[in-house]
Amino acid sequence: MKFSFGSMIGTVISLSLIIFGVIETIKVTEFTKGLGNQFLNIPSLVIVIGGVLMASYITFQSRYVNKALAGVRYFFSQAGANKKSLQKDFEAIVEWNDIIRKDRVNALDKLEEERSGYLEGYLFSLLSTNYSSDDIRQFGTNHIQEAYFRQMVVVDVLRAMGGAAPAFGMFGTLFGLIDMLGNLDDPSSMGPGLAAALMTTLYGIILSRFIFYPVAEKIKNSASINRFRETFMLEGIILINEKKTAFFIQDKLSTFLQRDFKKKDGKSKGKDD
Repeated sequence: MKFSFGSMIGTVISLSLIIFGVIETIKVTEFTKGLGNQFLNIPSLVIVIGGVLMASYITFQSRYVNKALAGVRYFFSQAGANKKSLQKDFEAIVEWNDIIRKDRVNALDKLEEERSGYLEGYLFSLLSTNYSSDDIRQFGTNHIQEAYFRQMVVVDVLRAMGGAAPAFGMFGTLFGLIDMLGNLDDPSSMGPGLAAALMTTLYGIILSRFIFYPVAEKIKNSASINRFRETFMLEGIILINEKKTAFFIQDKLSTFLQRDFKKKDGKSKGKDD
């Protein structure tokens, strides 16, 4: 196995956060004194976050942990592919077929440049090199699966974070209880001490069930939808390469769409049959 500086740095920083949270909890230092309130205990939060990060950096590659942390920003977002976008892709494929039929070489060069950075641009580059449809399907499928796999690793990281958060919440609670039991000669400090100890468990549950697990499922659903959308585009471009008629392409791609997509002028295509 190869040594990873990223994992080492992440682990050291995470461990430092845990140590800082612990010494603040047992009141060896009091840097955060007066900064919290009844429901905000900074040392408890630091212990949980530090523990989650340390477990993640030890288990996974640092780049995937960083991507997982960045993925939290998708908390209020939704998948890029939806009914309207798939319908636009459907119409775009039909239009591309007409353009390529008229001037294949120039059209492919133009489309490859326009769709650069997207799967379609990569597929158009394969068409321009005259690969067979089977080769294009294999290359495209590998490309789609590789992107999906990387998204699933991020999902695994977030799920691992969700599993670790409650455990490190209990970890912080134990230190709080130890500190509280060590000061039984001062009954007035037992209530605040117990409250601070239990806050760590609360933070672990909140981070796990309200952030890490939901975001993991959201990214998984988004990756699945995007994989379907890219498979749809791959099939359409392969049909273009096979020089199928516009009617055949429309009918074949319609099988990928929901029934309420398969409409023309507001009426179902087979309604009058």
